[in-house]
Amino acid sequence: MNDNFVTEYFGIGIQNGKTPENLGVLWRTAQNLGASYIFTIGNRYAKQACDTHNAVKSIPYFHYETFEDFYKNLPKGARLVGVELDENATDLETFEHPRRCVYLLGAEDNGLSKAAIAKCHYLVKFKSEKSLNVSVAGSIVLYDRGLNKPRS
Repeated sequence: MNDNFVTEYFGIGIQNGKTPENLGVLWRTAQNLGASYIFTIGNRYAKQACDTHNAVKSIPYFHYETFEDFYKNLPKGARLVGVELDENATDLETFEHPRRCVYLLGAEDNGLSKAAIAKCHYLVKFKSEKSLNVSVAGSIVLYDRGLNKPRS
Protein backbone atom coordinates (compact mmCIF):
# COMPACT_ATOMS: atom_id res chain seq x y z
CA MET A 1 0.00 0.00 0.00
CA ASN A 2 1.34 3.47 -0.87
CA ASP A 3 1.95 5.80 2.03
CA ASN A 4 1.24 9.24 0.55
CA PHE A 5 3.31 10.90 3.25
CA VAL A 6 6.44 9.04 2.14
CA THR A 7 5.91 8.61 -1.59
CA GLU A 8 7.60 11.31 -3.65
CA TYR A 9 6.61 12.82 -6.97
CA PHE A 10 7.08 16.07 -8.82
CA GLY A 11 5.93 17.82 -11.92
CA ILE A 12 7.55 20.72 -13.75
CA GLY A 13 6.28 23.24 -16.25
CA ILE A 14 6.42 26.71 -17.72
CA GLN A 15 3.98 29.60 -17.51
CA ASN A 16 3.68 31.44 -20.84
CA GLY A 17 6.76 29.79 -22.35
CA LYS A 18 8.45 31.92 -24.97
CA THR A 19 9.99 29.40 -27.38
CA PRO A 20 9.31 25.79 -28.31
CA GLU A 21 13.01 24.97 -27.93
CA ASN A 22 12.91 25.84 -24.23
CA LEU A 23 10.02 23.45 -23.70
CA GLY A 24 11.75 20.63 -25.53
CA VAL A 25 14.99 20.96 -23.58
CA LEU A 26 13.19 21.21 -20.23
CA TRP A 27 11.02 18.19 -21.01
CA ARG A 28 14.03 16.11 -22.01
CA THR A 29 15.72 17.02 -18.71
CA ALA A 30 12.51 16.38 -16.75
CA GLN A 31 12.23 12.88 -18.19
CA ASN A 32 15.90 12.12 -17.49
CA LEU A 33 15.74 13.42 -13.91
CA GLY A 34 12.56 11.63 -12.87
CA ALA A 35 9.65 14.05 -13.28
CA SER A 36 6.23 12.48 -12.90
CA TYR A 37 4.68 14.86 -15.42
CA ILE A 38 5.22 18.05 -17.40
CA PHE A 39 2.89 20.94 -18.22
CA THR A 40 2.44 24.33 -19.82
CA ILE A 41 0.28 27.27 -18.87
CA GLY A 42 -0.72 29.67 -21.63
CA ASN A 43 1.12 28.69 -24.80
CA ARG A 44 0.20 25.37 -26.36
CA TYR A 45 2.52 22.45 -26.90
CA ALA A 46 3.82 21.82 -30.39
CA LYS A 47 6.32 19.19 -31.55
CA GLN A 48 9.66 20.04 -29.98
CA ALA A 49 12.80 19.36 -32.01
CA CYS A 50 14.86 19.49 -28.78
CA ASP A 51 12.73 16.76 -27.16
CA THR A 52 14.76 14.03 -28.86
CA HIS A 53 13.73 11.45 -26.24
CA ASN A 54 10.02 12.13 -26.87
CA ALA A 55 9.35 12.92 -23.22
CA VAL A 56 5.87 14.11 -24.15
CA LYS A 57 5.09 10.51 -25.19
CA SER A 58 6.79 8.98 -22.16
CA ILE A 59 5.41 10.98 -19.23
CA PRO A 60 2.05 12.74 -18.86
CA TYR A 61 1.74 16.20 -20.40
CA PHE A 62 -0.92 18.69 -19.30
CA HIS A 63 -1.86 22.06 -20.75
CA TYR A 64 -3.76 24.78 -18.90
CA GLU A 65 -5.14 27.89 -20.56
CA THR A 66 -4.74 30.07 -17.47
CA PHE A 67 -2.87 30.06 -14.18
CA GLU A 68 -6.19 29.82 -12.32
CA ASP A 69 -7.09 26.65 -14.26
CA PHE A 70 -3.66 25.17 -13.44
CA TYR A 71 -3.86 26.12 -9.76
CA LYS A 72 -7.24 24.53 -9.13
CA ASN A 73 -5.89 21.30 -10.67
CA LEU A 74 -2.75 20.98 -8.52
CA PRO A 75 -2.46 17.48 -7.08
CA LYS A 76 -3.89 17.32 -3.55
CA GLY A 77 -1.15 17.84 -0.99
CA ALA A 78 1.45 19.02 -3.52
CA ARG A 79 3.41 22.19 -2.81
CA LEU A 80 3.85 24.78 -5.55
CA VAL A 81 7.50 25.83 -5.89
CA GLY A 82 8.09 28.91 -8.02
CA VAL A 83 11.52 29.45 -9.54
CA GLU A 84 12.03 33.20 -9.58
CA LEU A 85 14.70 35.83 -8.94
CA ASP A 86 12.85 37.43 -6.04
CA GLU A 87 14.05 38.98 -2.78
CA ASN A 88 11.70 36.66 -0.86
CA ALA A 89 13.00 33.50 -2.55
CA THR A 90 15.05 30.90 -0.68
CA ASP A 91 18.48 30.06 -2.02
CA LEU A 92 18.34 26.75 -3.86
CA GLU A 93 21.54 25.62 -2.13
CA THR A 94 19.74 25.50 1.25
CA PHE A 95 16.21 24.67 0.03
CA GLU A 96 14.62 21.44 1.25
CA HIS A 97 12.54 20.20 -1.67
CA PRO A 98 9.05 19.02 -0.71
CA ARG A 99 8.42 15.30 -1.18
CA ARG A 100 5.41 16.09 -3.38
CA CYS A 101 5.61 19.28 -5.39
CA VAL A 102 5.16 21.09 -8.66
CA TYR A 103 7.93 23.35 -9.96
CA LEU A 104 6.74 26.38 -11.92
CA LEU A 105 8.99 28.48 -14.14
CA GLY A 106 8.19 31.64 -16.07
CA ALA A 107 9.37 32.81 -19.45
CA GLU A 108 12.73 34.60 -19.57
CA ASP A 109 11.25 37.93 -20.58
CA ASN A 110 8.49 38.21 -17.95
CA GLY A 111 9.12 35.59 -15.27
CA LEU A 112 6.20 34.31 -13.24
CA SER A 113 2.98 36.29 -13.07
CA LYS A 114 2.17 38.17 -9.87
CA ALA A 115 -0.78 35.81 -9.35
CA ALA A 116 1.54 32.80 -9.58
CA ILE A 117 4.08 34.29 -7.17
CA ALA A 118 1.32 35.03 -4.66
CA LYS A 119 0.07 31.42 -4.76
CA CYS A 120 3.44 29.67 -4.51
CA HIS A 121 4.10 27.85 -1.27
CA TYR A 122 7.82 28.42 -1.84
CA LEU A 123 9.97 30.56 -4.11
CA VAL A 124 13.51 29.45 -4.91
CA LYS A 125 16.42 31.16 -6.62
CA PHE A 126 20.05 30.40 -7.21
CA LYS A 127 23.14 32.48 -7.58
CA SER A 128 23.32 34.01 -11.04
CA GLU A 129 24.30 37.51 -12.07
CA LYS A 130 21.50 37.63 -14.64
CA SER A 131 18.48 35.53 -15.45
CA LEU A 132 19.10 32.23 -17.20
CA ASN A 133 17.36 30.46 -20.04
CA VAL A 134 14.23 28.86 -18.56
CA SER A 135 15.23 25.34 -19.56
CA VAL A 136 18.66 25.80 -17.96
CA ALA A 137 17.08 27.16 -14.76
CA GLY A 138 14.65 24.24 -14.62
CA SER A 139 17.46 21.77 -15.21
CA ILE A 140 19.47 23.22 -12.31
CA VAL A 141 16.48 22.95 -9.97
CA LEU A 142 15.81 19.34 -10.98
CA TYR A 143 19.47 18.42 -10.60
CA ASP A 144 19.44 19.94 -7.10
CA ARG A 145 16.33 17.92 -6.24
CA GLY A 146 18.24 14.75 -7.09
CA LEU A 147 21.03 15.52 -4.63
CA ASN A 148 21.06 13.76 -1.29
CA LYS A 149 19.42 16.59 0.67
CA PRO A 150 16.70 16.55 3.34
CA ARG A 151 13.08 16.71 2.13
CA SER A 152 10.33 18.71 3.75
